[in-house]
Amino acid sequence: MIIGVMSDTHGNRRLMHQVADMMKLKHGAELIIHVGDDYPDAAELRSVGHNVVMVPGLWCDEYHDGRIPNSIVTPCDGITIAAAHAEKDLGARELAATIVLTGHTHVAKIEKLGLSIHVNPGHLKNAKLDRGQRPSYAIVTTRPDDVTVTIHELDGAARLSASYLRSQLA
Repeated sequence: MIIGVMSDTHGNRRLMHQVADMMKLKHGAELIIHVGDDYPDAAELRSVGHNVVMVPGLWCDEYHDGRIPNSIVTPCDGITIAAAHAEKDLGARELAATIVLTGHTHVAKIEKLGLSIHVNPGHLKNAKLDRGQRPSYAIVTTRPDDVTVTIHELDGAARLSASYLRSQLA
């Protein structure tokens, strides 16, 4: 399965739609996970037909709405994926997931901690530098024996990639 991951669109819906279309058309993403800021941005992706899982970011009214969870854990192709905008919203259940997705810092990363892969896709706030970081998104590819995570530039070029055997993951 191929999953697109984005974060920190902060109302830049033009860039968000551009990347969502690239995730689907270029990478073949079947699911998009938006890890916050802004929740209405992610809701718009869903409204135009994308298969979207989303959590609110710290700057969203929805983050403070007790009816909307600030973190989720969802099964996906035999693994578990946790998502929260900020690391402070990760509890034991989320940290035990195979893949842990966060945003907030605008800094793209892939890091294996214990039996989990921690991923921050970076930001899509604008097409330029933000907090010294170029905009980016992530693609997670699950196969029978492994999981690969790749951080991509806006043109689709790979910036950073890592693969892990499923037998070495939660």
